[in-house]
Amino acid sequence: MRLYSHPLLILLAAVLIAPAPARAAEPAFPTIIVSAEGKVAAKPDMATLQLEVETQAPQPQTASGENARVSDGLLQAMKKILQPEDKIQTLSYRLMPLRAYKDQTKTETITGYQAVNRFKVEVRDLERLGLVFDTALKNGASKVNGPFWGHSRLEELQRQAAVKALTKAQRLAADLARTAGVKIKGLQQVSTHLQLVPPRGAVEAFAAPQREPSTPVVVGEEEIKASVNAVFRVGP
Repeated sequence: MRLYSHPLLILLAAVLIAPAPARAAEPAFPTIIVSAEGKVAAKPDMATLQLEVETQAPQPQTASGENARVSDGLLQAMKKILQPEDKIQTLSYRLMPLRAYKDQTKTETITGYQAVNRFKVEVRDLERLGLVFDTALKNGASKVNGPFWGHSRLEELQRQAAVKALTKAQRLAADLARTAGVKIKGLQQVSTHLQLVPPRGAVEAFAAPQREPSTPVVVGEEEIKASVNAVFRVGP
């Protein structure tokens, strides 16, 4: 059988498979890239203490049982002074052998067992922090770490720092553009880095009898920082 091609069909096929015209490249605008940092100062309004109850005994059951007794007494004493908005929770518990080595043979021997119960206490009323500190030491805490400061409004403080950083970046870009004889035409790109306030322990204390008077605690301001990298379009 002999096939015939119609000229119109061939033309239509050529139109369909023809490549689309290349899109005109968008014009590249000159830019100014700047970096700036903003910060706000605020007093912490919350604090965290880490408490440890440590007991040792020749047998693991004895070390664990004694630790449970002391830890329960500590928890009961803390609950009496903590406010409804405060929190106390267990962080970790470990029971481990105490090992020693003989000088000549270097043979490892178990000399006893140690139990350690760690708690975290969150305090909102910072004026009561000294009372919490002393109560822990007087009721079985072998070690107290803290305070680790915190901010209940941390997200809002970070937002304020970021806004200040961008405002500084805009002023800097405008000054640079003016010096170069051009004008800012718009913000093309911006990225933000928030610097979280790391918890910092101000005190590390060990149990000591008759801690009088009450432990003083002074709360100072901390800085919350944010940095931005901004790209501005410029033109005549």
